[in-house]
Amino acid sequence: MSKIVCIGECSLNVVMKADGTPLGSMTGGRIACAATLLAQKGLSAVMASEISADAVGDAVIKPLVDAGVNVASIDRFTEGRTPINIITEGEPSSLTRYENYPDEAFDIVWPRIENDDVVIFGGYYALDPRMHQRMARLLSYAKDMKAVVVYLPGFLPQQEPRITRIMPQILENLELADLVVTRNKDLSLIFGVDSADKIYRNRIDFYCRSLVNVDEENESITYYSGKEMSSVNIPVSACRTMLWNAGALAGLTAEIVARRLTPESFENPDAALREALIGAASNMAAEVSKTLTASWQEIH
Repeated sequence: MSKIVCIGECSLNVVMKADGTPLGSMTGGRIACAATLLAQKGLSAVMASEISADAVGDAVIKPLVDAGVNVASIDRFTEGRTPINIITEGEPSSLTRYENYPDEAFDIVWPRIENDDVVIFGGYYALDPRMHQRMARLLSYAKDMKAVVVYLPGFLPQQEPRITRIMPQILENLELADLVVTRNKDLSLIFGVDSADKIYRNRIDFYCRSLVNVDEENESITYYSGKEMSSVNIPVSACRTMLWNAGALAGLTAEIVARRLTPESFENPDAALREALIGAASNMAAEVSKTLTASWQEIH
């Protein structure tokens, strides 16, 4: 069976009322949550990340371990703290981030990558100077091994307010990818434009032929490839929960594995393949959202 190597941040999301009363917490990080969902489906998922060796870190890593994710490539550092995102309910909700990464962290043992594997990477992890060069070497090796490389360029605006400083790394990552997965808010933050179609034509197609964009406001997922595009709707209820983006990523990835797709599959995918991939993303987003029953797990 192909394995799925997931490279990204692990954090703790804490939701509070407007008056500061804590309501609940859960592991954060779209890629980490997708790894958990994939392992729960019986797929071979490996998480490469870093988590502090303390009680918060233990709480963050537990869902991954319980799901069966291979966590041998997670560095448990001692000179720092796992990021915590405080989400305060409201219209709209607000987010306050606390992090304290050590300067010399990300001391991990990379998993072995083979030619039928899928490698997912992204977030600020793919841009941070502490890890970018090491990650770039691994991704180049993954390309040589003909693994499918999926890039998620989105990250929190609090992590890097000066987008021009990291644009070269973003473009480098786009060139390494076989498939790029974005959200409208990612496109707005990075490129200053909300139109996925315009961004694909003008900025992404030159580097990567396949783009899947998740549009929360219009409750849809669209696949762009060359001059072609396919779109499916997401149930309204699905896009109002904290895990729906991770569910969409997990569904998309599971379909890539099930179909044993190769990097060449993303050069010129036909309509049937595009629709199958985004259909699987939509279906798992809806399925996962039904598992979140607490009101604080809704997006406000």
